[in-house]
Amino acid sequence: MEKELRKAIDAQEYVSTTADIWSANNKSLLGVTVHWIDADTLKRKKAAIACRRFRGRHTYDAIATELEDIFSQYGLTNDIVTACVTDNGSNCVKAFKEHQQRQVESDEEEDEVDGDGEADFTDLHSVLAAAKDDNARDGLCVLPPHHRCAAHTLNLIANNEVDKWLSSNVESRAVYRSATAKCSALWTKASRSTVASEFLEEVSGRKLIVPTVTRWNSYFDAYSRITEMPLTDINNICTQFQMKCMNDREYQFLKEYCSIMKPFTVALDILHYLQGEDTCFYGTLQPTLEVLMGKILAMKTGLSAMTTGLPEVIVGAIKTRFAAIIYSKEALLAAVSLPKFKVG
Repeated sequence: MEKELRKAIDAQEYVSTTADIWSANNKSLLGVTVHWIDADTLKRKKAAIACRRFRGRHTYDAIATELEDIFSQYGLTNDIVTACVTDNGSNCVKAFKEHQQRQVESDEEEDEVDGDGEADFTDLHSVLAAAKDDNARDGLCVLPPHHRCAAHTLNLIANNEVDKWLSSNVESRAVYRSATAKCSALWTKASRSTVASEFLEEVSGRKLIVPTVTRWNSYFDAYSRITEMPLTDINNICTQFQMKCMNDREYQFLKEYCSIMKPFTVALDILHYLQGEDTCFYGTLQPTLEVLMGKILAMKTGLSAMTTGLPEVIVGAIKTRFAAIIYSKEALLAAVSLPKFKVG
């Protein structure tokens, strides 16, 4: 099977890869996949080329060494691999940053000319041999270009930048903490007591959504489900469970938060959908980000002091974290080349 896979990869001019590290049963594993387009059928092809045990600490050097070993096993050089996609783990990011192929110096720095107008010539063979010996001696490895998972990056913006701003802003700090605490109390009560769950369903006609830690979308859905209920029903439930009732200010904050973050959830759904092999197009990413920023900025009007400024914070975070994509000519070319988008 490995021979057939190696034969198929050798026949490709370009491939892309993904890599991920996870833990299960107190063991760390490193998985790597490779993707290409069949030249005859123009259909996407994929294969898992590694799912190996990762022993020791997940340092950036260890990650780089393991990835280079896997790539070299299948002849995946930097001339073939267009990019490797990973999550935003700090060690993964540093592995590619520290072991990225060095860029060639500018022509001005390379082509210095003496005062007599004659250029100095250097023996190319000796330079390349010395560089190769230095790399071998230092144990350096070179990794392909790196792309961060777009869905994971958006999750980080929602979990980190938005939470940080709401927790530090004077107008939103107290109401954000109190409103989310009361929602959390409702989720806990509904998930741990069948009687409470039945009473909730009887009053609201629907069950509460209990969020999961790993996906921010689940928190948005859970907050939205609560704001779909009238405030009087929410407080009847709180009184029945002997919990603190929710006031008008907290209820308004939750509604404004959900309205601002609604476009964010749509974009995340698109990017999660793009993770599928048959629907994954790089050209969809840049238009999705542009539309997302436009819709969030359109939410600026009509906000209370609690959430004024949040749309700008979100758009600023998107521009910072996706700067390489937003201003990428390759991403733009991929977008205009995608038939689903009309170019006017």
